[in-house]
Amino acid sequence: MKRGKYLRSVLLIVLTFAFANLAIYFSYPHGVLTYWTLYVVPLVIAAIVYDIYGVVAIGLVSTGAVSWWLYSSVSSPEFYRALSVESTILEIAIGMSIFLIVGSILGVLSKKQKKQQIALELLSIHDRLTGLFNYSYFLDRMEEEKKRADRYEKELSFIMMDIDHFKHYNDTFGHEQGNVVLKKIAKTIRKNTRDIDVVSRYGGEEFVILLPRASREQAVVVAERIRKAVESLEFPGNREQPVVKKTISGGVSVYPHDAEDASGLVVKADEALYEAKESGRNKICVAE
Repeated sequence: MKRGKYLRSVLLIVLTFAFANLAIYFSYPHGVLTYWTLYVVPLVIAAIVYDIYGVVAIGLVSTGAVSWWLYSSVSSPEFYRALSVESTILEIAIGMSIFLIVGSILGVLSKKQKKQQIALELLSIHDRLTGLFNYSYFLDRMEEEKKRADRYEKELSFIMMDIDHFKHYNDTFGHEQGNVVLKKIAKTIRKNTRDIDVVSRYGGEEFVILLPRASREQAVVVAERIRKAVESLEFPGNREQPVVKKTISGGVSVYPHDAEDASGLVVKADEALYEAKESGRNKICVAE
């Protein structure tokens, strides 16, 4: 998508540059005094698409082109009847400076706008507290990965995890420290998964993980690794209990063996998680 955008912008720059040169050529020698301003078009395109770097590159090329037309015009007798060399050089120097400055400002503004756009996009798909994907984005990815699993006849594993007795911790030590627990466990989960895995905060103290091309056995290994890593963590408490240990439970389901669709996969993992909670917590159960 980005590659196509850049190719289109390059084509536009080349076309507008060619148009500017043709306009100057056919109006020669007087065109240098008027049509050099057409070089502002590729400059603006470069500013919007390539930020400040595009402005510098195209600006230098434009300056070179105008200098060439000026040099060619000086050798023509008609040029002197249009304007003196000194005033022409001054006009072009001032004009080039103006649209280089304007182009640079556009480039800077474009860069800031892109950063803001990226920040907004990231904010729209990430949970603000933990930095993990939010569940809305997770659902979209889940449908995509299900279709990919169907296409390539691969398995798609799903893990749902819940922090044990998190409400009691919140009530005892406060919500701020509860947020510390959530962030630390979220970081631990992300650290113990692959780059291609999709990790999301499901809501409250629950997390979900989508593992493309992972079997049931592989998913259980990942879930157990996370469980053990969380079990070894230490969290802040209070004066009577300075250090608190927490545990996490999980349920595993696999598409297409446990469910026919994405929602069924969630239901099966939730059932397995419920079983893990009911049978003592701090364990991983697999969907039947």
